[in-house]
Amino acid sequence: VAANYFGDEGAHIAKCLWKLKKFVAEKKFDIDSIAEKDRAEWLGGMYAEAVADLDMANLTKLPFPDVTAAKVLSVSEHPSAEAPKNWHVVELLTGPDQKHTVVCGGRGYKVGDFVAYKPLGSSLKNITVTAKDMLGVESCGVMLAYTELGQTEPADPKPAKEEKKEEIATEAKEPADQAKGGKKGKKNKGGGAGGGGKKKKKKKEKLPAKIYIVDPKIGAITPGVQLSELGKTDDKIPNVMSEIKKRNTEVGDMLRAMEEGDKDAVALWKKTKKWSLDEFKRIYAWLNCRFDHDFFESEVSESSRNLVIELHKKGVLQKSNGAICADLNKYKLGFLILLKSNGAGLYATKDLDLARVKFEKFQVAKSIYVVDASQALHFKQVFKVLELMGYEQAKKCVHLPYGMVVLPSGKMSSRKGTVIFFNSLRQLLNEHLMKEYLQKYKGVWQDADVEEAQRQLAVATIKYGMLNHDVAKDVVFEMSKWSAKTGTTGPYCMYAYTRSVGIKAKVDGGEAKCSLGKVEFGLLTSQTERDILMHISCFWPLVEECVGKNNPSALCGYVYNLSKYFNVWYENTHVLGSTSPNELATRLALSQAIGKTIKTCLNLLGITTLEKM
Repeated sequence: VAANYFGDEGAHIAKCLWKLKKFVAEKKFDIDSIAEKDRAEWLGGMYAEAVADLDMANLTKLPFPDVTAAKVLSVSEHPSAEAPKNWHVVELLTGPDQKHTVVCGGRGYKVGDFVAYKPLGSSLKNITVTAKDMLGVESCGVMLAYTELGQTEPADPKPAKEEKKEEIATEAKEPADQAKGGKKGKKNKGGGAGGGGKKKKKKKEKLPAKIYIVDPKIGAITPGVQLSELGKTDDKIPNVMSEIKKRNTEVGDMLRAMEEGDKDAVALWKKTKKWSLDEFKRIYAWLNCRFDHDFFESEVSESSRNLVIELHKKGVLQKSNGAICADLNKYKLGFLILLKSNGAGLYATKDLDLARVKFEKFQVAKSIYVVDASQALHFKQVFKVLELMGYEQAKKCVHLPYGMVVLPSGKMSSRKGTVIFFNSLRQLLNEHLMKEYLQKYKGVWQDADVEEAQRQLAVATIKYGMLNHDVAKDVVFEMSKWSAKTGTTGPYCMYAYTRSVGIKAKVDGGEAKCSLGKVEFGLLTSQTERDILMHISCFWPLVEECVGKNNPSALCGYVYNLSKYFNVWYENTHVLGSTSPNELATRLALSQAIGKTIKTCLNLLGITTLEKM
């Protein structure tokens, strides 16, 4: 059963509708005036703009929430003998006439530097920063490392030339000292005084993380200033943090309005939801994708919350700070929040109820979740909770991860304008394929045949290109490579199939030198023919292997190699010029077997073959 799961509610929907509503109000715009074919893409543009508006990096060069600049006044060793060697007691000037002491395990800072500081009362990794006893020293706040702010550490300075010379001199002295001892010692395993033994490589010591130093070039730095204000790029905004919080509050208001059934919010949600679904259906039809059932997040919104509450009453789940969670630490899966303290559910909440529906209503024995690789931990946690709920099917739940599609230049970014929308991709592909494959048939074939060939070539280009990789790794999209006439591409394999069809048509049309006889496999004596037969014999075992691994990528390599074998054989074997009826029948049978195998393989990859190209 092929099922689709639409995330039709939640924060991402609220973001889009928040931006749409603001746009309509500011521009006095009627969204119904948008042409039907453009509505979904326009909506996608609204979402991209919403994400950009909520991204602090678009307002400041230093997009670090609630992080301030603190000046290092002094650094001393930790007084406790039990303290790790890298711990230091640092006195900071954190505001006008305001000092705090922090125990820091980082490196790369000195007295006089301004460092990134998380003050008391702020939030770090969803935990409120409070004063903490660090082996007898009260640490107030946190000095942050580059890595904790998502930044790359600056490289350590190279050693001075004098230090290098001293190292070389020391190394040179050792063999000289050995030479004074007279005869060379015999080699021994210990590598001691006898000399010649292998020296043990010293393990590279892992250094503590470097503390983030505020670049003085950014502007006038004062203790306690927010880094986001130091790096502000838009002077029209009074305060970056306040603006971002205001925008997020408005998004939250939109989400609440939807959840509470506000008439206008629900009407807008239903209208735009239909726009998106209509476009999805059109894309799926164009791609020859089939789904037997559609699930919607909104269908399990209320029931999933009730399920979590019931599981807590049964003792399957625990309460922590007002939230209902699953403590999975003993399974090395951490802590999974399923219901926030305000009663709001999360993705995991709905995934549990969705699984319950699949198990109980549809009697599903095995469930494969095709979701991107970044959700690996999420699904391990969900599957473990399902197991704790008593579902035997949980052991047969599989997360099939896939990587992201990226460009040769890197990840697509709505902020940088490098996202390729589907309609644009389809247009680019159609133009490219028409030029490379089909232009010469315009006016020769029926227009409908040209258009259908163009669509199937485009679909083959996308599907083969997407599947011809380890599915869990990122896929680099390069249109010219994916649609090439040679190499590991969908069109190349499709063309091999049409050659087999062409041979059969010519034989049926009487173009061969002789009539058809009987098939004699003993006539297939060349090494290429033997290789082809061996390759065909491996087809079904390979299919079973791909199914077992939930990874079809090996089929791409298989069908490419078979197509390559066939093209070599085709160039060196003149089927129509066969000298005897039995030879013609045998060669035609081999050609048809190759063609059928290629077609079956491509069909399994979701690719429809063409009878002519």
